[in-house]
Amino acid sequence: MKTMYSQNEATPVFTPINQARIEEQGVSIRDYVDLLIEGRKTILLALAAVLSVTAVYLVLAPRTYKADALLRIDKNKALLATTIRSEANSASTEAENPRAQREVEILRSRSVLGKVVEDLNLMVEYSPRYFPVIGETLARKHDKHEGIAQPWWGFSRWAWGGEQLKIDQFEVPDRYLHKEFTLIALEEGRFQLRGPKDQALAEGVVGDLVSADIGESQPVMIKLGELVAHPGTQFELTRKTSLAAIETLQKAFAVQEVSKDTDILSVELKGRDPEQLAKSVNDIANIYVNATVNWESAEASQKLSFLEDQLPIVKERLEKAEQGLSAYRQQHGAVDISAEAEILLKQASEMETLSIQLKQKYDEQNQRLEAEHPDMIATNAQIKRVNGKLAALEKRIKDLPKTQQNMVSLARDVQVNTELYTSLLNSAQEQRIAAAGSLGNSRIVDFAVTPEKPYWPKPGLLLAIAGLLGLSLGSALVFLRHSLQRHDNYPALLEYQVGMPLFAAIPHSKKQRQLARLIDQGKDREPGILVSQDPLDISVESLRGLRTTLEATLASDMSKVIMVSSPAPGMGKSFVSTNLSALLASIKKRVLIIDADMRNGRLHETFSINKQPGLSDLLSGKATLGEVIVSLPEIGVDLIPRGNMVLNPAELLVLGDLAETLEQLKSFYNHIVIDSPPILGATDAAIMGKHADATFLVVKEGRYTAQELEVSFRRLQQVGVKPNGFIINDMKEGSSYYPYYGYAYPRSDMRNNDSTPWHARFQNWGDWMSKPQDAEFLPVMAEDEAVEESVRA
Repeated sequence: MKTMYSQNEATPVFTPINQARIEEQGVSIRDYVDLLIEGRKTILLALAAVLSVTAVYLVLAPRTYKADALLRIDKNKALLATTIRSEANSASTEAENPRAQREVEILRSRSVLGKVVEDLNLMVEYSPRYFPVIGETLARKHDKHEGIAQPWWGFSRWAWGGEQLKIDQFEVPDRYLHKEFTLIALEEGRFQLRGPKDQALAEGVVGDLVSADIGESQPVMIKLGELVAHPGTQFELTRKTSLAAIETLQKAFAVQEVSKDTDILSVELKGRDPEQLAKSVNDIANIYVNATVNWESAEASQKLSFLEDQLPIVKERLEKAEQGLSAYRQQHGAVDISAEAEILLKQASEMETLSIQLKQKYDEQNQRLEAEHPDMIATNAQIKRVNGKLAALEKRIKDLPKTQQNMVSLARDVQVNTELYTSLLNSAQEQRIAAAGSLGNSRIVDFAVTPEKPYWPKPGLLLAIAGLLGLSLGSALVFLRHSLQRHDNYPALLEYQVGMPLFAAIPHSKKQRQLARLIDQGKDREPGILVSQDPLDISVESLRGLRTTLEATLASDMSKVIMVSSPAPGMGKSFVSTNLSALLASIKKRVLIIDADMRNGRLHETFSINKQPGLSDLLSGKATLGEVIVSLPEIGVDLIPRGNMVLNPAELLVLGDLAETLEQLKSFYNHIVIDSPPILGATDAAIMGKHADATFLVVKEGRYTAQELEVSFRRLQQVGVKPNGFIINDMKEGSSYYPYYGYAYPRSDMRNNDSTPWHARFQNWGDWMSKPQDAEFLPVMAEDEAVEESVRA
């Protein structure tokens, strides 16, 4: 005979795992991988949703084009100063090597872009009025070489592709700037202009200047260069200020150096009209190049004008100096000049010539530079140094004899003016050459061409980003759902915390969910027991393991009464009790199952029988034991349903001779399985637990906590009942906690031989996609989960 254990004796408990070892293990990468595999349906749904939104955007998004041109900046020429004189060699580094960033700012300046806005009339914005949402996409698909597209569904007011409009002039009063006007195409090249309030303003013909008085000092004037559209087609027109048009162009305009120190600038412009983009970019490049040429030519002309003004003055000084020297010689005859006087004469002439040249340079700089400019300050300092040296030379000259002093002074004037006049003649000739051959410091390397393909959107890039975003979003939802679920990470740790062994972990059953749906809908069916409907189901295999464990650990002759309860409703205790009873009956055991939940018991629905008479009627004396026992030969068990609903089930259990009734039943049945109410919801389970030989608590994965099990355990201990262990129900297949669940007999052995390989692949794909999810976080499956919980309860 087997060793016997009763409810009052010490219940065999598995040796708990060391908590330190559990905590050291932590969460591995395998756990995360298993969690992602478990939530693959959520990830695929998120991926499909993001990809669908991206696909819709790719179809409906307006196309953006980009036109670009290349400019080359000469390193050896300054932007505003180019000279071939020798003094250019001493110019500043900034003038000899123009920075690319300076050229970028000039290209983006209002002086350049403003000219483009005026030349191309960019202050006027106009576009056809497309059908909402899909109209522009349909128009884009139309080939403009086929003419104007026919209106869809008779909506001729919308543009459907191939329409063309060119506005040569559009002027409005200031108060109507940035307001939308409407132009309606009429027959035979005529059109109608309507105001912002949809009032008719004027009608005209293409090519004529049409004006309309709207009560302002300035009328509305419009002139069309081209209009190709079906009669009734509408266009939207807006007149902006020049500054607003320049700002809009600046936002779409980009200039950057191709690579560092190459002095090659890339000029880019993005927009909706590819032809207009190419014209705008080429216009910007031409205006910039012409501006640099004009600036350099203007400076050369300014310098030439200054030199030509100085030439007559210097020439007159030279003539007067020569006349004075000739008259002095005639008056005093030949005068010998000593060697010292000749040296002083040469030095004084050079200093005076340099002083005059520096003053001329200072005057020329003063026309275009401020007094605080570094070049102006440097020139002024040079003039002061030269004047100081000249003053010292003049003091030494005064020590010479009077005749030699006068001779040296007159000779110096002649020599200085001669050198100045010669220098001015050379400089004037150089500036004439510079003004005539000025080419500017920039060149156009590549002109912009009309782009053939849109720059944006980019399908490959967007789909790749959408794929990563969808996978990330789906993974985040899986982890979020997992973090919000109420469970402990390791059942082994739960065993240690609660002090009860884990007897079984029952995987989720798709077949049970189908049975639950049929029960809830009240359709005709066979008794909804998973064991009889699908004996190869993975959940049934786990229940067989539970049956084996019970047979090995509990003596059947002294542990006949088995109570199955749960901390709260919806854990699946009824599912466990009914299927466990059927499995015990399958090994030739006489089994009775009692629906002891006299409030919400639903075992009568599961077995398709009447709920009365039942347990409540038996305990209240309204029925006998033989009247309440229902035989279920197709399942192999007997059932006592709950009976009529009563208001005081706890009192009925105490006063209704439950112990005596169970003793009578033990003499006939090998096992009596009691499906009791939840322990935390009522005291019924605590009352019945005192008469049970074995007690088990059923919890559902993701719906329990260690605290709930501990409270349930203490609740039973308070009345002298020690639970034998707990059962985890509805484990997800492939769960990281119990990945070994999943072994079963091959379904292919049970299938019809006529099934095709294609059908098998389709079935496998359907099984993989139908991975169960938690109803609490997936609304799509909430109904099925709720039905299953109601039946398992």
